Amino acid sequence: MDHCRTCYHRLLTLTMIGLTVPGIFVFINQEQTTGSDQISSEQDESKSTPDARKSEHDESAHETSISPILLELAVIVGIAMLGRWLAESLRQSAVLGELLIGVVVGNVGFWLGLPLFIMVMHLGEVLPLFNEVWLTGSSVADAASKIFSEPQLAEGGSARRLVDIMTGPEGPRYVAMAFALWLFSELGVILLLFTVGLESKINEMLKVGWRALMVASVGVVSPFVLGLLMGMWLLPDAGSMVHIFLSATLCATSVGITARVFRDLGRLQTREAKIILGAAVIDDVLGLIILAVVVGIASTGQIDALEISRISLLSILFLGSVLLFGGRIVGWLIPFFAMLEKHHVKLLFPLALAFLLAWAASAIELAPIVGAFAAGLILSEEHFKKVSGHATMESLIAPLERIFAPVFFVLMGMQVNLLSFLDPTTLWLALAFSFAAIVGKLVCGLPAGRSSDRWSIGLGMIPRGEVGLIFASIGKGLGVVSGSVFSALVVMVIVTTLITPISLKWSLFRRP
Repeated sequence: MDHCRTCYHRLLTLTMIGLTVPGIFVFINQEQTTGSDQISSEQDESKSTPDARKSEHDESAHETSISPILLELAVIVGIAMLGRWLAESLRQSAVLGELLIGVVVGNVGFWLGLPLFIMVMHLGEVLPLFNEVWLTGSSVADAASKIFSEPQLAEGGSARRLVDIMTGPEGPRYVAMAFALWLFSELGVILLLFTVGLESKINEMLKVGWRALMVASVGVVSPFVLGLLMGMWLLPDAGSMVHIFLSATLCATSVGITARVFRDLGRLQTREAKIILGAAVIDDVLGLIILAVVVGIASTGQIDALEISRISLLSILFLGSVLLFGGRIVGWLIPFFAMLEKHHVKLLFPLALAFLLAWAASAIELAPIVGAFAAGLILSEEHFKKVSGHATMESLIAPLERIFAPVFFVLMGMQVNLLSFLDPTTLWLALAFSFAAIVGKLVCGLPAGRSSDRWSIGLGMIPRGEVGLIFASIGKGLGVVSGSVFSALVVMVIVTTLITPISLKWSLFRRP
C-alpha cells in the first residue's frame, strides 16, 4: 500500500511538473517573441502596405484579446499547485509553498527583463498610475510625472521602465494581463475570507469580542511606538513625518495568510482563531483611521478631525448593522431568490452577498475582505433549510476558492524583489523595521488571557502582506518615504509574510 502511495505521489509530481514547466516556458517564449516582434515590426512598418498593416492589426487584436490572460491564469494555478505540493512534502504550510514559488518565478522573470514580470514586481506603482490615467484622462507620461519623483523617471529608473512598457506597442496587452492577475488575486482573497467567515459562527465571535478589541488595540499601539523609536534612532535627520508614516506602516495587519494557515490545519474553530479574526477586523478600522491621520498631516500639515470622525462612524455603522441585522435580512431574501433560481440559489446567493458586502466595505474605504468576512459570518445553513439539495454552501464555494486564493499568494511572492536584500543600508533598516514589526505584534497576544494560546495569537497578527505594501506605496507617492526606506519596508513585509506560516504552524502544534 505504501509502495502504491509513493508511486502515485511520484506520478502526480511528474504530471504537475509536466503541465507547469512547459507552460512557463511557453509564457516566457511568448513574452520574448513579442519583444522581438515589436522590433521587427517597427523596422518593416514603412515597407508594409496599408491593407497588410490592417490585416496584421486585426490578427494581433484577435490573438491578444484574452488568450494571454488564459495562459497566465493556467501557469499561475499550475505553479501554485507545484509550490503547494513541495511545501506539503516538506511538512510545511501550503501557503508557504505558494509564496516561495511566486518569489522564484517572479524574480526569474524580472531578471530576464520580461515586461509583464517587471509590471508585477512594481504592481504597487502600476495601479496608482493606471488609476491616474483612467480617472483624469491624462497620458501615461503626464500621469507618471504627477505620481513619481524625478529620480524614478530618470533613465534606468523603475518608473521609467514602467512608462516605456505601458506606452510601447504591446502596452495595452501587458496592462490587461497585470490588471487581470491583480483582479484574480483580489477575488481569491475575498473568497478565502468569505469561506473563513462561513466556517466561523457569529455568536462565538461576539463572545471573544472584548478580547479581540484588546488584542487589536495593543497590536496597533505597540508597533507604532516601536516604529517611532526605531525611526528616530536610525533616521534622526529624516524628520518627524517620516517617523510617523513609518510607524503607521508597521501597524497594518494582513489576515489572509493567517486565516489560510488556521484553515489548512483545521484550527478555525479554536478560540485563538476567533480572537485573531475579530482583532483583524478591528485592526483594519484602526489602521484606516491612522492612515487618514498620517495622510492628512503629510498633505496639509494638520489633522482632519472631520475625516477621522467620518471614517470611524461609517465603519461602526457598517459592521454593526451587518452583524446585528444582516442575518434577519438574509432570512427574508433567500425564499424570494429561491423562487427565481431553485437549483443553484445555495451557490449564487452567497456569492452575490459576499461581493455586495465586499463592495460596500470598499465604498466606505475599508478593506473589501472585511465585507466578505462579515458576509460569511451572517450566513448559515439554516437559511437554506427549505432549499432542496444536500450540498452545503462551503462545499459549493470551495472549488472557486481553491482556484483563485492561491493566485493571491503567488502574486504576493512575485512582488518580492530579492535584489532588495543586497543593499547593506536597506538590509540594516529592514532588519530593524522587521524586529519592531514582529515584537510589536507578538506582545498583542498578552491581553488574550491565560486561557488562550497568547504566543499563537501574537504570531498570527504578524504578517503585513498587501496592507503593508499599500501603506508604503502611499507614503512613497506622497514623497514622504524615500527609496531606501520604501525598499526596507518592502523587505519588512516580505519577512513578516514568509515567517508567519512556519512559526504559526510550529506554535499551534506545540499544544494539542
